[in-house]
Formats: sequence, structure tokens, C-alpha cells
Amino acid sequence: MSRAVALWCGLLLVALVRPGLADPAETIQPSEAPQFVGRKKVVEGRVTAAQRDGNGVRLRLGDAPHDLSVALLPSWLNDFGAAPERDYLGKTVRVTGVIRSFRGTPEIVVRDPAAIQVVGAATVPAAGTTSDPGAAASDSGAAAADSWVRQRLDALDQRVRQLEQRLQQLESATPGQH
Repeated sequence: MSRAVALWCGLLLVALVRPGLADPAETIQPSEAPQFVGRKKVVEGRVTAAQRDGNGVRLRLGDAPHDLSVALLPSWLNDFGAAPERDYLGKTVRVTGVIRSFRGTPEIVVRDPAAIQVVGAATVPAAGTTSDPGAAASDSGAAAADSWVRQRLDALDQRVRQLEQRLQQLESATPGQH
């Protein structure tokens, strides 16, 4: 196997095991985060505060003192859009990552936009559909799960394209060593 193919396979493997791929069934609330310091978890909560700190952005999920801080670091901030502090504020998000303690507050550092997802709003049933609330909740849950899967696949597809471009750059930088 050539070095280029081996490198590409390794990069693809890294893309597939990114933090955003945790099981959404293991979702916890921001108030539960201190119990899981040092462990990878999916935390779902409403962004109650957001501010730009230097070049980074800090989001707060939940209400103090039972909240979780989500840090979007400067070196990866461009991947999150122009104003993530505005884009996420007031929305319910699902964040995947290792929970750590920072200044006594549980925190997840997010490096990849795929690790933070806005949870879809409840869907309104179309005319002629069932009025059973249980069925509507089930349909809404299925739609949210489908949306989550589509978001993950889109993020992985984008990451694979980036890795392929990087691989092409590396191959062109080392001609004759394939």
C-alpha cells in the first residue's frame, strides 16, 4: 500500500471517530455534567448566555449554578460562522465532547462544528394528519433523529472532502514518492 493511501485511510478513520459521533441516547442535562468530568458525553440544553472572549466564544447551557460552559476556541472559530455567539443564543443545542472542569464550572471544548448541533423545533402536523399527541411526538422525534443523522453525514462528507484536498496537497508537495 502506498504511503498516500495509508495516510488517506488514517485520516478517514480519524474523521469517523470524531467527538460528534457519540450515541445521542446517552444525552444528559447541563446540571448533570459535574458527575461526568473526564468522560465523553452528549449534553443537551438551552444556550442561556453567549459572549465573545478575545477571539474565542463561550456559550452557557442551563442556568447558574447548574450550568455547563461550551468553549469555541480561536483556532477553530472560523469553522463556526461569523457570529456563533449570536447564532446559538436562545437555542437548544446538543454538544458532544469530554467534560472537564474549568474554574469550577463543567466545560466542553468544541473544536469541530459537527460536535454542536441545534436541536430542531417541534414540527406542526400537516393538515389531514393524526391529532394524537403521542403519534405527533413520535413523528417529531423521528424527524429530529433523521435531521441529526443528515447533519452528521453532511459534516462527515465535508470533513472527508477537506481531508482529500489536504492529501492532494501533500501528494503534490512530494512528487515521485507515491
